[in-house]
Amino acid sequence: ELIIGASVKTNVSDDVSVKTSEGVEVAATGYAVGVDNKIDKEIEKLRATTSRELALINARLNDGVAASGSEVQELVNAVSATKTDLGKLRELSTYIAQGNDNNALLQDYPRLKAAIHARRNLARCFRELDFFTQIPATCERLRDEMHSSEWSEEEWTVLRDVCREHVELEVFLVEAEAGMKARIDEERTSDSTRGGKKSSMTKSGTKNYASVDRFLEEHVRTVWELGDEIKLRVLSGVGMTFDLALNNPAGMVALVEAVELYEAAGQEYHAVYGNRNSQDERLHFTDMRRGALEHIAKDFEVRGLEVFQEVQQMAADSAEEDMATANFNAVLRASNDLTNQMDFVTHQMAPCFPKYWALEALWTSVVADVCSQQILGQIGGRDAHRLPDLTVTQLLDLVAWIESFREKIEDAFPDIVVGKVTNGPKPSIESGASLLHGEGKEIDVVRAKESVEWVSGVLWEVHRLAQDEFLVRTRAQAEEWLENVYSADHAKTQNADGLLTTSLCEDVYSLVGVQLRTIRERLTKRSEVLVLAVSVIFSYLRMKQLECRDDFLTDLECCCAAANDFIRMSDQCEEILADLESAATLSKESHDTLAAQSNELLTLYSSDAVYAAQRVHVYIFEPIEEEIGGALFNVEWEESLTHNELALTLVRTLEDYMGDLELWLEELMVRKVVDSLIIATINFYVKCLLKKADNKNAKESTFKDPKVAITRIRGDISVIREYFESLIEVFPALGRVIGSEFEVLDTMVELMMIAAGQSNANMEEQVFVLQRKIKDVNLTRLVVGDLWHLVNTGEERSIYEQLDEHETTLKAMAPEGQDPVDSRNTDSGLRFDQVVLATIGKSSRKRPIGTLGGNIMNKFGLKAGQGDQPQQQE
Repeated sequence: ELIIGASVKTNVSDDVSVKTSEGVEVAATGYAVGVDNKIDKEIEKLRATTSRELALINARLNDGVAASGSEVQELVNAVSATKTDLGKLRELSTYIAQGNDNNALLQDYPRLKAAIHARRNLARCFRELDFFTQIPATCERLRDEMHSSEWSEEEWTVLRDVCREHVELEVFLVEAEAGMKARIDEERTSDSTRGGKKSSMTKSGTKNYASVDRFLEEHVRTVWELGDEIKLRVLSGVGMTFDLALNNPAGMVALVEAVELYEAAGQEYHAVYGNRNSQDERLHFTDMRRGALEHIAKDFEVRGLEVFQEVQQMAADSAEEDMATANFNAVLRASNDLTNQMDFVTHQMAPCFPKYWALEALWTSVVADVCSQQILGQIGGRDAHRLPDLTVTQLLDLVAWIESFREKIEDAFPDIVVGKVTNGPKPSIESGASLLHGEGKEIDVVRAKESVEWVSGVLWEVHRLAQDEFLVRTRAQAEEWLENVYSADHAKTQNADGLLTTSLCEDVYSLVGVQLRTIRERLTKRSEVLVLAVSVIFSYLRMKQLECRDDFLTDLECCCAAANDFIRMSDQCEEILADLESAATLSKESHDTLAAQSNELLTLYSSDAVYAAQRVHVYIFEPIEEEIGGALFNVEWEESLTHNELALTLVRTLEDYMGDLELWLEELMVRKVVDSLIIATINFYVKCLLKKADNKNAKESTFKDPKVAITRIRGDISVIREYFESLIEVFPALGRVIGSEFEVLDTMVELMMIAAGQSNANMEEQVFVLQRKIKDVNLTRLVVGDLWHLVNTGEERSIYEQLDEHETTLKAMAPEGQDPVDSRNTDSGLRFDQVVLATIGKSSRKRPIGTLGGNIMNKFGLKAGQGDQPQQQE
């Protein structure tokens, strides 16, 4: 009592003693922890007080005899009292200390120890009691702060601060309840160890629990009512998740932090105190996260359904299209809106939340489920039996959406197999809220992935069916408009440079460009359907070009215009291909497929342009043949036209046409025309020469004077050759063509000179040269026989016999069929063997080849002479 009384007294009078009024903790050894022994301090204070009083007494005694009797008595009483106090203090000090400072222990005196410990906690207890009294005011203040900030810019920041203080109140009350009841449990356990009755202890403990509950009841009600209000505000903010993340991300972060404050408080409490199993602990922290996640899951699902309802209502209100089309288009628009929001959720909303909230997984599973149900309803379920009812545009939009959805899924869940076809039942997920687990505080990401994987498999099968239907429609559409374009009348026009063109190129590739541009804009950059659609269109372009090319080659001007059109179509095809490759992200396989298809089409256009340019020889030599074809090699030519007048006429005609061709054609094509004119001129000259040998009039089937005829022929060849050589300056590579093509004329003249006895050259070598050009032993025999007939009829039969002896060698030098000819891209009028065959095939002359040449004659449908006798010249 003296120690406690002294401590309270000094707490009032001495500032220094304030620090000691709460007491200190006494260790197991009995010594004070961290400070000097309080008993020593109290003794020192009492000693100092006594010294001051004795000093005062001494001063008064020194004042001497002047003191009255009452003053002396007062002094004596004070000394007696002081002496008594010192005796009591010495007695108490002796009682506590046992002569050794190191053994001044309090463990032998539990009541004194409890008293000292109680002194230490008194101030804290009073402070906490004062805190209890302030709880209602604090809650009211927090409530006012929360409501006053509503609809302001700082609304969610203030709410987070309010939650922080509110959590502290909950922590205080939860710890108070747990601590008080734990103390009751400790006392009950202590009493049981001293042998108390169990029933009385149980009743006492229950009564004490009820006392604690009654003491905390009002405060708990006040704090948890505020918690309910805060939870409503939090859930209202969570219901605006999309708007907050878009317009106020900082507010979204503050709102999430407010939710996490309660979860963190619970986790920290369990980390410090463990999972207490007392059934009498009624208080738990407000469960904000579970409520927030449930609200977000329901909000996501409702948001998805509302998007579909809104667009479908808009479609129903619109009278521009039939209801089925309007509904399908509305569903696809809504699906596109929701999948586009997946990027927003992943990149703008999810960063505002802790990663373990897994909002992107929740939103993706909700979008996959809602969109798949709506789309399957539009196309007739998983078997998609309504796809034929959709338009080409709708099919394309459906394919494009599924591909876009697949890309989003691949970005969101790189570890799942997107597009895996599954025939199993759908995972049982009734709603987004059913994806919650772990007491509803986490998203079950595994189940969400399973749901998304199943939906993606179903949709990818729909994608395959829609893709097939779209390609069928694309084929039919391409075939229809290409038929219309190629069958239309394309008027010829001439530009400022003089080039002849038609509208074929623009008509074809304007439609191709529109169709491919539409497909490309709607599909994703990595779409395989784009490659397939382009391949279909390119294949139909190629097929139609193969079918209709010759329809544009009806006259000279048309051939020139077609050649230019085909070149421009090749350029347009390359431009479209370049645009596709730059705009799309194609795999290597897709790129190779597209390159193969385009190369076939480009090669076709190039070869057709060359063919059209070379085809002009037909229309150039038609008037030439009418003019000089019948007069060439006749008697007048042999006897009167000594200056090669017919050859000069041919050359001048070619010059006239060349002037027009250089104006009408691209420069590259002019060179191709010159090459074809060289070949056509030689073939024309040879054809006329062979026709001379087939003349029914015996006198006219041979030359009157072979030497003169050979001279005329050599002059004609020289005139023609000089003309073409004059073009080498413009076309340097022409010299090689002239040398190669004129070789056959020189060979035939040399054979005629051998037959006429004007040359000692080796006949077999010249025949070999001719065989390499004709590549047919039998046809070579007939040509050589006709040449001998022209200048030396009497030796015609013997030359056949000589050629029979060299048959094996001739075949070895130029085997038949070794060099296959592209009959489509090679005009028969430019093939020497075909010209010779056509000329000889029309022959009606009986050749003196006897039984040795029977097979030859049957092969070409010719007539052989009777017996082995040569035909006699009349």
